[in-house]
Amino acid sequence: MTAKKKPKTTKKGKHPGGRPTDYRPEYADMAKLCIEDSGFSMYKLAKLFKVDRVTIYRWLEKHKEFSNGVEKGRTTWDGHKIHKSLVKRSVGFSWNEVTHEPNPDGELKITRKVRKYFPPDVAAIKHWQVNRDPSKWRDRTSHEIGGKDGGPIEVQSSPEDKKLLQKIAKELFKKAGDG
Repeated sequence: MTAKKKPKTTKKGKHPGGRPTDYRPEYADMAKLCIEDSGFSMYKLAKLFKVDRVTIYRWLEKHKEFSNGVEKGRTTWDGHKIHKSLVKRSVGFSWNEVTHEPNPDGELKITRKVRKYFPPDVAAIKHWQVNRDPSKWRDRTSHEIGGKDGGPIEVQSSPEDKKLLQKIAKELFKKAGDG
């Protein structure tokens, strides 16, 4: 006979067993900010909180505020930051490049200022157009075949075709019965 195990009972406020969680409620806001400002991945969040990536996924399932923070951060990052970058790449942009070199005193001195131009990117333009107005700019076309006035296609067969189809059907039934 095997002995039945008693269910574990814990006193109020005590952890039921296992390793205590490293999760803190403030991690939700930290994750949101890191994702929306810098596009942190789950891997980078794990490094930030000094846990394994699997732990981050557990926190997403177990802690609603953490899950909401990550989702809000992703929405902001994807919706705003990526959108702005795509627009810049689509229309082209300029920026000032400043070169610094140390002087003999060890201080950095500006040695050169150059205005640089990044031309529009065709792939970014295409992506923008396809997603902005898919009816005009979609990548694939669809072809529909229909009968008169959009109705079904009418198929007519000759008596020879009917005899051939009957012969093929008989052979198939014969093979199916043999197998």
